Amino acid sequence: MRKQVSATESVGTLARGLDVLELLAEEGPALSQTEIATSLGLPLPTVHRLCAVLSERGFLERDPASRRFRLGMQVARLVPALLAGLGLPEVARGQLRRLASTTGETVNLGVRQEADVVYLVSEAGGRLLAPRATVGLRLPLHCTALGKCLLAQLSDAEARAAIGPGPYERRTAFTLTSWQSMQAALEEVREAGVAISREEYEEGLASYAVPVAWPEGPAALNLSLPTARATEAFREQYVPLLLEAADAIAAGAALHGG
Repeated sequence: MRKQVSATESVGTLARGLDVLELLAEEGPALSQTEIATSLGLPLPTVHRLCAVLSERGFLERDPASRRFRLGMQVARLVPALLAGLGLPEVARGQLRRLASTTGETVNLGVRQEADVVYLVSEAGGRLLAPRATVGLRLPLHCTALGKCLLAQLSDAEARAAIGPGPYERRTAFTLTSWQSMQAALEEVREAGVAISREEYEEGLASYAVPVAWPEGPAALNLSLPTARATEAFREQYVPLLLEAADAIAAGAALHGG
């Protein structure tokens, strides 16, 4: 006779399955069952069963050669519905395309989720040597222009709660790693109306970000480019266009009810 699974057991299994998906999203792109078990503190047989079910439903895929698991296409199929529910990406896409075409640089729109910025829309310009981002990309708030711009839209108490008291992960020699330095930087962003990251996340990479008023919460828009092109002349010419695009996106979001 088949054993009946209680509601509590079902919820626990669901939670562990979601933990597996989150782990792969953050630590992937591919992990072995042993690595998953070690990271989550789960027995290997439990991980084996979870991966089997998630693979059967298309949320995981297993590389036939390495036998390691990666996120499956079923996850990607959820993204369009997610973005449609948010509303903001479709309102913003036209503005991002125009700005990317005008500047030749990569333009991104992001929102905050816990201690990360999540990319909702990314449009590449015509430059061959330019940073590329994908929808759903998560980067730390503390060392990116988008992240600092999102934090600056919060109170100091809310911002500190979002990223913690520090010290923060040092990505480069220019990364801000203490709350004191971050607090000062956020005040500068509020006064200037623009956040700047120059090699704080990655050497050779610069970014300018401005806030986007969105009914459902803070959003931010950025231009990302190599530091060699991030001159003062570039800032003076294109940051005003970035601000105009942010205002147009906010107006469109308000018109469409967020």
